[in-house]
Amino acid sequence: MQTCNYCQEKGKCLSKIKLFNKLGVDESKNIYLSAVHKDLEKGESLFFNGDLVDKIIVIRYGKIKSSTYDDEGRESISKIYVGGDIIGENSIFLDNSYTSNGVAIENTGICQIDKTILRKILIKDHDFSLNLIKSLSKKLYETEKLLEILSIKDSYTRLGAFLLYRARMTNDSYISLNQENIASSINMTRETVSRKLSQMEKEGYIENIAYKKIRIKNLDALIELTNM
Repeated sequence: MQTCNYCQEKGKCLSKIKLFNKLGVDESKNIYLSAVHKDLEKGESLFFNGDLVDKIIVIRYGKIKSSTYDDEGRESISKIYVGGDIIGENSIFLDNSYTSNGVAIENTGICQIDKTILRKILIKDHDFSLNLIKSLSKKLYETEKLLEILSIKDSYTRLGAFLLYRARMTNDSYISLNQENIASSINMTRETVSRKLSQMEKEGYIENIAYKKIRIKNLDALIELTNM
């Protein structure tokens, strides 16, 4: 881990993210000069359940899954972070620990920012404080929608609702997740996900481009199917 030259030279970790895009020059400089970065390989762990949340993590590129395991070793994914997402902003004023494990599901680059620097900026900068509230509100909304999806009993509808949810959260009609990660996100087996995806493709809702990519072909029909 080292000082983030990527941030120092271009500031892209900040400019991509609404939380930081209204910061003044001095505040931005203080953040990116102190930021450290790390490049993770697929399967590499970023944090573990019980680790102290002492830094805010910005995803430069790639994907990080946040998940837990039950006593029988079954995985449940609570969140998949993508480029531009932030991990841990709800802990800026808290001394708490992670309640899940964070693992890269593809090669991923991150920047880590010390919470104490952000605390000082929050106290002084009204726009930054407002952006933080908006960011936390968005995450709360996403969590509520995912819980709503998980409550759907019919597996076909639940899968359709999850694909619609991912498309809306990423503002992209392409869903770049493999079947295992989809299954672990909505409490289904990979085999069931595979069968239901094939059925959805036959009925014209989606196109299975590859094992790790799905395109939503008929958004309106998917909305009607899921009533979401």
